[in-house]
Amino acid sequence: MSLITPNIHREIQDGLQDPIGFWERAAKELPWLRSWDRVFEWDFPTFRWFVGAQTNLAYTSIDYHVERGRGGHTAIVYINERGERSLFTYAQMLYEVKRLAAALRGQGIEKGDRVTIDMPTSPQAILLMLACVRIGAIHSVVFAGFGSKALADRIAASLAVSAALRSLKDSSRPRSSAMPSS
Repeated sequence: MSLITPNIHREIQDGLQDPIGFWERAAKELPWLRSWDRVFEWDFPTFRWFVGAQTNLAYTSIDYHVERGRGGHTAIVYINERGERSLFTYAQMLYEVKRLAAALRGQGIEKGDRVTIDMPTSPQAILLMLACVRIGAIHSVVFAGFGSKALADRIAASLAVSAALRSLKDSSRPRSSAMPSS
């Protein structure tokens, strides 16, 4: 008995036989701000997919679903190591991401700025990452385990203009600080 359904098996075979065509068909299922000029470009030793295309992953991840009537559908199910469970719908995510994006803009974060996120793996970290993407800020994520010196080195190396750091009192709620300009 196969664990792979016939439809999935057919998709796998299509992808193996024509990878560029497979990914082009898959990409046409997603919203794009601008379509691509070429699906794939290989210039050894590098390659690029969907050359010339533009999209916004925050929009694709959230807004797209809300606009299609799926705002009340569950987007994230989170269960932590203590067994606590929380659910986020697409509509809740959209509200929170817009709120966080506005807060980032209020701190002066703009498109192209770098933000370091030091938070535990959680829905709040995902929402903050999506807020960065929404405004075009580049985010660097540090998932715990670093001492203050190692964390400071990573923030400096990323050229971050801001950092969202976990609070010592409540590691699930970020606190943000603007980084000094160099």
